[in-house]
Amino acid sequence: MEATISPSTAMLVGRAVGLLVVIALARFFYRLHQVRTFVRRFHKEHDLEWVPHSYLLGHLIETGKIMARFPRDMYPLCIATLMLQKYPHLEKYGFIVLDAWPFTPPMIYVFDPDMSSQFTQVHSLPKSDDLKSEFRPLTQNKDLVTLDGQAWKFWRSVFNPGFSVKNLISLTPAFLEEIRLFSDRLRAAAKSGEVLKLEDHAVNLTIDVIGRSILGTRLHCQTRPNPLQWALAKQISWLIPEYTPPSLLKLINPGRPLLMWNYNRIIRNYLLPIIQEKVAAQAHGDSSGSTETKTVLSLAAKAYLAERPQKANTSRSAPVINEEFISMTIPQLVIFLFAGHDTTATTLCFAYNLLNRNPSTLAALRAEHDAVLGPNPADAESRIAANPQLLNALPYTAAVIKETLRLYPPAATVRQGQPSFELVHPATGRRFATAGFVVHQNSHATHHLPAVFPRPTEFLPERFLAAEGEPLHVRRNAFRPFELGPRGCIGQELAQLELRMILALTAREFDLEMVVPDGLPEVFREQGTYPVGNVTGHPFAGMPVRVKIRG
Repeated sequence: MEATISPSTAMLVGRAVGLLVVIALARFFYRLHQVRTFVRRFHKEHDLEWVPHSYLLGHLIETGKIMARFPRDMYPLCIATLMLQKYPHLEKYGFIVLDAWPFTPPMIYVFDPDMSSQFTQVHSLPKSDDLKSEFRPLTQNKDLVTLDGQAWKFWRSVFNPGFSVKNLISLTPAFLEEIRLFSDRLRAAAKSGEVLKLEDHAVNLTIDVIGRSILGTRLHCQTRPNPLQWALAKQISWLIPEYTPPSLLKLINPGRPLLMWNYNRIIRNYLLPIIQEKVAAQAHGDSSGSTETKTVLSLAAKAYLAERPQKANTSRSAPVINEEFISMTIPQLVIFLFAGHDTTATTLCFAYNLLNRNPSTLAALRAEHDAVLGPNPADAESRIAANPQLLNALPYTAAVIKETLRLYPPAATVRQGQPSFELVHPATGRRFATAGFVVHQNSHATHHLPAVFPRPTEFLPERFLAAEGEPLHVRRNAFRPFELGPRGCIGQELAQLELRMILALTAREFDLEMVVPDGLPEVFREQGTYPVGNVTGHPFAGMPVRVKIRG
């Protein structure tokens, strides 16, 4: 007998659903009222000039008008820069308020260098709740990026030795081995005449390099598919950095939880044997367990065994590793693998393109390499291998990398405002409450302020070599691609060393010219090279290039 639903039951269900919809709408509009009045009250209390603000849509109308003039996929970090271009008089405050709720919480975009230092260097505000929500599916917030307090301090102190200059220099032979494969790929592309999607190969290179420094093992991403790399890329693609319409579609996708669980399973299954091997090596005092060269994993293993001294070196059998250590170590490795390859690959792509478009800068870079590494590019690898300290004798190359990072900062820090913390304008002494806001250090806006970086859209590595008092001198607190203060990127020395090494081994042998599709708009005086993406900025279309071998 088929079950039937009586009319009275159907009516009750319909009323219940209707009531839930009414409650949801009431909560939505109540929260909307709270946010809009909060933002307006903030402007009124602090006597701030307004960016046009709608009670219903906040700043969404105004940001929509601004972004309509630019590609839809442009990296959101650029929004504050574009708002300042339209409303330059707001620069005097040192920040811009953006109300894009419900897509993001109310935000204070800080661009004044000294105000930025207040919540990152002088007093380090905790990471924002939204950032933690974004990375929770990837790391369960057990990573160095989202941890706060004593847990963060402990793990930062554990990992710091792995990122010392001395330790990174000791990894030079391993890095050279990976860069050699990248050079081979560029050489093959030059001979075949193919258009190369540069970002893909830069990513393969940088994740191979980060694998050597984080795990102490080869991932072989440049020569064959790697399940760790594949699962990590898929997992990142499902992250939700802000609640834009495309992100909302991901959020409500019923398959998302299962997919993310599966990607995490693949990552765990790949990393677990490596963890077990490295812990065993560390326990038995093997040199592969990092008595000389320290990796993130070997340092984690050392910290784990230090808490269990009775289990170390008692036999040649593998030590027992508890689940707590595994569940804490894998997220740390994952965030290092992600952050350590993604932004470095992006910066490399932008650097090649900027050098190609600025021949005099490229000539100066090559001249420095001739002077330091010898006139024959083929000798560069052996010279660096014999004396890695030569990489510290390339100031112009370092300046090229810094200027690339200034123009294309890959990410920014996002902190949670606190009732007890106020921003103070360095010139006027005016104080601004931060409670209820996400406080965003907008490095892109800072790096494009004419008052801070003269001729901001020009590619001028010389600014990072200018002495104090010279027009291009980079002032204190201004350059922030890795952020400053105690929460600054732990891997910034690794990234810059790696980039110096790659340019030193490729810039004199190859010319890389971007293939720009017809009809692309010019953004920040560059055509076709604007950053795209959500979690971090990436080159448009993966930066297609033609490679030529220099005569």
